[in-house]
Amino acid sequence: MTTEPRRFANFESAFATAFLEEIGGEAYFSALSRAEPDPRRAALWARLALVERRTTAALRPVAATLGLTPADETAAWRSGADEAAGLHGLPWGEAMSGMVRDYPAYLDEFAALKAAAPTPAAASAAQILIDHEAAIIDMARAELAGDPDPCRPLDLYLDRLPG
Repeated sequence: MTTEPRRFANFESAFATAFLEEIGGEAYFSALSRAEPDPRRAALWARLALVERRTTAALRPVAATLGLTPADETAAWRSGADEAAGLHGLPWGEAMSGMVRDYPAYLDEFAALKAAAPTPAAASAAQILIDHEAAIIDMARAELAGDPDPCRPLDLYLDRLPG
């Protein structure tokens, strides 16, 4: 995860990185779900994995059009699972607080990606990334606030997602 927005040389490198990280994100959240003994928390991690999977699927046509299909999706998946293994035992509140603290950097990255988009379709793909990250942050905030339905922001995002 990142706390400061990264800078990329161009749209293509930024989009390729984001695309790979969505693949890794699904693996990350899936692994956290499988390892979580609390059924409610496991379900929340699984919902986040679904968000990543559906986001990847929505981005895939733009990636293909731009010739940015990642070379090694298996490595991205493995990286996400390995990152999750490194967080084994992290208290739930710390995981949620980390999302609220660190994930806004991705919003900045995705806003820069959208500004650099070479086509309207690429700009729409960047907006998908912005919307998905905002939903994850809003979910974490809701969970920390004790909201009985912290998945609502995720569900609203999924409902609006094309495809």
